[in-house]
Amino acid sequence: MTDDGLVTVLHFVSGRYEGQDFPLDARRSYIAGRSSEVDLVLADDAVSRKHARFYPARGRIWVRDLGSRNGTIINGQPVERHCLRVGDRIAIGSSLAKVARSAPESLSGKRAGEAHPGPDTSMSNRSMAGSLEDIPLMDVLQWLATSRKTGSLKVRDPEADRVGSLHLRDGRVFYAAITGAPELPPEKALIRMLCWKKGSFELENAAIESVEGEINVSLEHMLMEAARQEDELANLAKKVALPKPRARVGVVRPCPVRWKELQAAELDLVQDLIEVGSWWKVLDHSTIDDLTLSRTLVALKKKGVIEY
Repeated sequence: MTDDGLVTVLHFVSGRYEGQDFPLDARRSYIAGRSSEVDLVLADDAVSRKHARFYPARGRIWVRDLGSRNGTIINGQPVERHCLRVGDRIAIGSSLAKVARSAPESLSGKRAGEAHPGPDTSMSNRSMAGSLEDIPLMDVLQWLATSRKTGSLKVRDPEADRVGSLHLRDGRVFYAAITGAPELPPEKALIRMLCWKKGSFELENAAIESVEGEINVSLEHMLMEAARQEDELANLAKKVALPKPRARVGVVRPCPVRWKELQAAELDLVQDLIEVGSWWKVLDHSTIDDLTLSRTLVALKKKGVIEY
């Protein structure tokens, strides 16, 4: 506890202690691991016997990885030592937690780690699930890569009423698909899902066989590309209004410019809008990334060729 009367806690959003808190007393250290002799027992094959230590230093609470096999993941990145801050996301094995500050009286319910459960041999067969608001998909995938998980990750986007599937083999995403968009290339589907901010995820341990069109690009590259497209799309949206995905984009008639004066990419997009229909379907059918298509759409709107 500090001068403000609040205590630092690990609030678990997935795993054995989902919905529970583990208070971190600023006057002592704690060991987290698979062993029944540690302070915070995480009975999981992906967790080392003594995995990480939480300890006070210089008026703050720190975490140090104790040479674990699969690492301690903070905000999507493996760390050896890290000073905890409110909002930090911590992944140890299949347990995901957020760092928070709470009043002691609010911690009167069942707390994580109060009882030391014995080994859970079924843990490896359980699903890992959580909320994208608590743990962004980028962090989830980086943790899955570090822990070399195999299975299918279901990602649900309630705003668009869509479900995505990410298939992993030893932690590598080798295929991605979104329901209702069978033509969507797997790389584009993965980037699309990485930009979803709301929804839920659940890991199913059942693996699928190899498929045609597997993703051969590294996860690091896909994460960087998704972040780049997301940032540039946000900047573009600040300058000019973009249509909602389900919006219908129409071609202006009569057209104020001759189509032969349009760039090849602009002319292709005009044809796609006429033949395919909604902006969403154009985005899904095209092999061109969403950012490039949006820039082309903006250029056509400025020329008065399309309206939405």
